[in-house]
Amino acid sequence: MSIKCIVVHMAYDQRHLARLRLSVGLAKRFDAHLNVVYATPHPDYPAGMIGRAASLAFLDDAEKAEEGRVEAVRAEVEQVCKGLRSWEWHEEHGGVEELMAPWAHLADLVVVEQEPSEHVEDAVMFHMADHLVVSAGCEMLLVPWNWDGEVAGKRILVAWKNTAEAIKAIRGALSFLRDAEEVLVLASVSETHAEVPGSDLASYLGHHGIKATVLPPNKKAGKGILNTAEQHGCDLMVMGAFSHSRLRQLFAGGATDYVMRHTTIPVLMRQ
Repeated sequence: MSIKCIVVHMAYDQRHLARLRLSVGLAKRFDAHLNVVYATPHPDYPAGMIGRAASLAFLDDAEKAEEGRVEAVRAEVEQVCKGLRSWEWHEEHGGVEELMAPWAHLADLVVVEQEPSEHVEDAVMFHMADHLVVSAGCEMLLVPWNWDGEVAGKRILVAWKNTAEAIKAIRGALSFLRDAEEVLVLASVSETHAEVPGSDLASYLGHHGIKATVLPPNKKAGKGILNTAEQHGCDLMVMGAFSHSRLRQLFAGGATDYVMRHTTIPVLMRQ
């Protein structure tokens, strides 16, 4: 599938410029329109705040601070996007997952950030990417919080298991795969649909004019996928997203969950 409309989530966070520059680079590569959606939640009252006057004063200060942040980010966006053929700025406030989903529904690719795991509770909390990979209906590009590159997709690792989720992710990534210098296929050790695990996918990709090299099967699920990507110098991964409950993945060790929380390179995912 061709990529002609990209949506990127913007907020006043430490890494917003990295995913913006990546999104702009992809829009140029695929000659796509870019929707830049600045979406943030409404301010929360701090603990201990009481009284109408205190509440109104807090809201007024919070709104002014947010206006300043919006202006700063928009100025950066206008500078970075000035060379694009087509792009638009959109500003939204409320529940970020609910705000981003409608934009993703009318896009071929949605670019979002990985949440840093700074606290123990981060392992069991649902983040925006967890919601969007389920609700977007298109390919999701997860950008690691500590990644600062501007190009992704020269060397791609495809994590393969013959499932509906995985093949949807691969079909959505065909534009990336055709454009790559090298494509590597890493099949699950439990994959039994081909005599040589992964050779069936390599054959499928060959029909699309994409040459892929099949690696020995993966024996360690999420950790094995990330280790293989690092060993081969990959700058992008493609994989299906398998949705389970947060507690189930925490104790059972889901590959999707592990990759989403530990990857250091961008990941193209779809459920």
